[in-house]
Amino acid sequence: MKIPAFHNIIFDLDGTLLDSKRDIAAAQLFVLKQFGIHHHKPEDIYPHIGKTTREIYEIFLPTEFHNRLQEAHEIYLNYYRPRALETTQLFPGVREALIFLHSNRIRLSVATTKSTMTTQRILDHFGISRFFDQVQDTDGTPSKPDPYIINKIVTDRFWIPVETLMVGDSDRDIEAGRNAGIRTCGVTYGAFTRLQMEQCHPDYIIDDIFSLTTIIFQS
Repeated sequence: MKIPAFHNIIFDLDGTLLDSKRDIAAAQLFVLKQFGIHHHKPEDIYPHIGKTTREIYEIFLPTEFHNRLQEAHEIYLNYYRPRALETTQLFPGVREALIFLHSNRIRLSVATTKSTMTTQRILDHFGISRFFDQVQDTDGTPSKPDPYIINKIVTDRFWIPVETLMVGDSDRDIEAGRNAGIRTCGVTYGAFTRLQMEQCHPDYIIDDIFSLTTIIFQS
């Protein structure tokens, strides 16, 4: 058996493991409509998925509503949580990749801007919770590209940074991994195109999640 290049993998969730953009965008647009903003389309939201709700509403809400960002966040949560699984699905190859990595004793965790409650419900729904040693949210803590949640996983699990890889679909994921001093892998099927991901300069780029196995078990 080949010796793995990495023993630990930290995954972003939305856009990396989950194709959840339609459910997220629908909830974001619902919030905007509550503030009288009706002209945006789902495609306007997609590039911003992965940012905090506060950052998204700072972009899409007029400045006169910026004193109501917490209200917007609460409206979002109340709308999104019961609808988080209406169209969301795993990206092709995710389940197979997780099974392969887990069966080869690669340790896996998730670092996401979603709440732990929502994340756990989604992972349970798809039957993949058992693969992850830790699910780390950013509730009340700095969000990516701050390395806090990555550092927390590495510290909590007693992982060695040089043996750990961050996998994500946006510049924030890549920057967070780099800021935490670990190597990074960008995917091209989520928020960013291959060209956009190349501009982030991750250590690796993959076009489908199962290709991650060839990085882990290099010749």
